[in-house]
Amino acid sequence: MIATHLHNDTVVNVAQLLKARVGAVRTVTVHLDDLALDQDLEARNLEAGLKFTRIASGILVSGEVTVTSPQVCARCLTEFEGTYVESFEAEYWPSVDVFTGLPLPEPTDDEIFVIDENHQLDLREILRQVAILAQPIRPVCGPDCPGFQSLLPDSEDIADARLAVLQALLDDRAD
Repeated sequence: MIATHLHNDTVVNVAQLLKARVGAVRTVTVHLDDLALDQDLEARNLEAGLKFTRIASGILVSGEVTVTSPQVCARCLTEFEGTYVESFEAEYWPSVDVFTGLPLPEPTDDEIFVIDENHQLDLREILRQVAILAQPIRPVCGPDCPGFQSLLPDSEDIADARLAVLQALLDDRAD
């Protein structure tokens, strides 16, 4: 099994894998110091362990991505660095036949990625998508997060004078 290690690069030449028989496997590890996910969102220290498998229509890329990104806690609004893990599979189809050099039809499915005419498979877009999916909807800074209540003054300090009559009735009932 051939192993490739990429550091701050996302392009892999897959010409030899496209010439191999169906079922052939190649492993690739990727480390990216920074990856822009969106206009205001960036990931740091992206690590990916990937397996490229030759399939009849092209190459199946599967693996796991670990990504660190700045977050704001949904409970206490504290900024923190969160690390998240996500698994994925993606299909890549060649745009040119590796043996004849003739162009191949493009896939009609938007979820299939295309290998360029030089047989270069670029992982940047799938890693970006997976890193975005790994982000939690409501990030929490940790299990000991005090929540937004820690930002509020004590409840006795903010008693509403209009409710004092009701509080007196509850106090009388408790006695």
